[in-house]
Amino acid sequence: MKARGQVNRIAGAVLGAIVLAAVATGCASTPSAGAAATLGSREIANDTVTSQVNEIQQQRGVQVGAADAALVTEVLQRMMITDLVDEAAVRNGVVVTQGQVDQAMSEAATQLGGKDQLISVFLDSNVPESAIPGQFQLSLQVEALGALLAPDADPNTRQQAVFGYAVDLGKELDVRVSPRYGSWVPDQLQLGPAPTDLSTPQAPQVDPLVGLVPSG
Repeated sequence: MKARGQVNRIAGAVLGAIVLAAVATGCASTPSAGAAATLGSREIANDTVTSQVNEIQQQRGVQVGAADAALVTEVLQRMMITDLVDEAAVRNGVVVTQGQVDQAMSEAATQLGGKDQLISVFLDSNVPESAIPGQFQLSLQVEALGALLAPDADPNTRQQAVFGYAVDLGKELDVRVSPRYGSWVPDQLQLGPAPTDLSTPQAPQVDPLVGLVPSG
């Protein structure tokens, strides 16, 4: 289905299991108070993460405020990837219009049989209704960046090019994560386990056999 394809393409393009040989380097400091993560001048607030987690719970009809750690981690990781790709798009002059997003969403809803079905598909991937437009924008940005970074390449190679660019950009921006959410693994664009001592952030541990394919 087209909407599910959008979700899968986002994950495949940005978070796909591309095994990199380099060893990840951890961040030495944490975001400012009230921030879940910072990416250069961009900041993801704790309240923003909580708001999306609560929205997911409300849409699922479960008790708000009792989210499991895996859901919180996935929501924050998605937000961080979205910001990284958006920064990459800005730097490379990639512009996605609201009209393009609206058209893609409309086509997906039609394929699925309506807006409610579209919402359900994304909710299954832990994307609340309010974040759906951003995910279509992300998908379109990834496609455009792939064509720009590797114009003569096949889709697989384009995805790798976008992934590699995002990895390098994340290191340049000095991505930082509050230890309450885990630790950033830069070469995998993923959140790893939280430091054992929350007062002292630690370098993420990279296991080449674990955590290469995100759940989203």
